[in-house]
Amino acid sequence: MDESAASKEHPGLLPDVALVLVTAIWGSTFIVNEVVLSNAPPLGFLALRFAVGGAVLLVLALPRPRTPGVWKDGAIIGALLALGIGLQLVGQLFTTASKAAFVTGLSVPLTPVVGFLLTRKLPTLTNLIGLVVATGGFVVLAWPSDASGVNLGDLFILGTAFSYAYLIVYMSETAGLHDVRWYSATQILFATLFVGLVRLALMPFASRPEPVFAAEARPIPWNMEFLAAILWMGLMATVVTFLVQTWAQSRMSATHAAIIFALEPVFTALFAALLLHERLGAAEWWGGGLVLLGIVISELPTSRK
Repeated sequence: MDESAASKEHPGLLPDVALVLVTAIWGSTFIVNEVVLSNAPPLGFLALRFAVGGAVLLVLALPRPRTPGVWKDGAIIGALLALGIGLQLVGQLFTTASKAAFVTGLSVPLTPVVGFLLTRKLPTLTNLIGLVVATGGFVVLAWPSDASGVNLGDLFILGTAFSYAYLIVYMSETAGLHDVRWYSATQILFATLFVGLVRLALMPFASRPEPVFAAEARPIPWNMEFLAAILWMGLMATVVTFLVQTWAQSRMSATHAAIIFALEPVFTALFAALLLHERLGAAEWWGGGLVLLGIVISELPTSRK
């Protein structure tokens, strides 16, 4: 393994901490979505979130030089992002938040599989062991109490997991090629475009009784709660997370990033305890501990001949 590849498998403290921050913000989004989607159109909400984030990122990117291929790579990430979050939002209409979080998290073990299929790169032994331990912690932590069967929403969100796994791999392969601001801006601008087009395509069917169409037919609730959600999701969960994620993933492998992303349900549980006064049980403590142990193991050096 050459030095650049080795550094991506074990990137050090700063990129890890940066991606932990991203994952913490993501952990808050399940709670925000659960509150907002009870009376707002899912794709309308998503399009507004991306529009706010994309506008801010574009302003930040304009003074910077564009790198070759940034629009193409940004379009691919934007399409994967729009597909993943769109399927997740629609899926949450048919399933519970706990099942949505669990199925979304399956992107963690799927990432090295997708990575091998796309790049023929195998993770290091320590990354692989760390992934197995972190995935075990994720299962302990996020296994839904209502996991008696698979419904339509779960299948939608399984598509999210595959989309996110592909996104993680593609991001790790291309992030180092582009200016962070321009790459983040193009990702979100294309995501806004794709989500807006899907919403326009659905609107002629808004009068149909099916949950997807009925939810999208809701008027946008222009109240303080909705505006606060748009600002949080547009600025923190889009601008901050995509700038930081793009920078951090240019310095680590896709598998290493996926291990850190296994922290998302840990943060979801912590936010639920702090904001919704839910009690943390043994599963949350043990699961969170295993995820952290998996991250530590993935940082251990790999012996090389």
